[in-house]
Amino acid sequence: MNPLIDAFERDVRTIQADQFEVYQNGWEGQLGMALVDAVYSKQMLYKTKRGKGLLPRLRAFKEKYPQAGVDLRELLELSEADLQDILSHGVTNGRTKASAVLEAARSLVQLGVYTHEQYDHHNQAQRNAYLHVHGLGTVTHNYFGMLLGYPDTKPDTWIIRAVQRVADAESLDVSVDSKLARTVVTQVHQRTNLGKTVTHMDHAIWLTERERA
Repeated sequence: MNPLIDAFERDVRTIQADQFEVYQNGWEGQLGMALVDAVYSKQMLYKTKRGKGLLPRLRAFKEKYPQAGVDLRELLELSEADLQDILSHGVTNGRTKASAVLEAARSLVQLGVYTHEQYDHHNQAQRNAYLHVHGLGTVTHNYFGMLLGYPDTKPDTWIIRAVQRVADAESLDVSVDSKLARTVVTQVHQRTNLGKTVTHMDHAIWLTERERA
């Protein structure tokens, strides 16, 4: 894997310095908003040049249900339809994203986790409560933690595409998946310290690769 990491390091060093400062700390202190964002971000544009996408929907949700964005007990007072009316009728693995959000919230509350003060991204029981929800997985779980301030990388389509592009350019016989992409980005950040955290580097790569396309 070292040739890929070496090549990706060279590629990352070509990213403009200001891109490493764009990330704005997600939803720190707002467990409900982080959960909603993590689930709904799957296969959905975050924002578009015309002001659409997930981000304006998240802001509208926060404005209408401010307490639900902070406390999962308040989030569970909402119905699936309440979430869908603002956030869309999106689906994940054959079920609505709204139902996945509510099931994950319920599982965490059953563990006594309802605000960011009780949440520990590295707690195995809390991790399992999220991952056991049908339609949710490790990529969005990583992102959930990132949104709450835990440094990590979300190896989504754009991050995987960036690593695969470099592998192809170097004629490396590698098929990049989310696990490999996460390892590469993490190790390159450890080598270079570009960006305050690995999350800042992840976001810089994401922005650059999206603009490249």
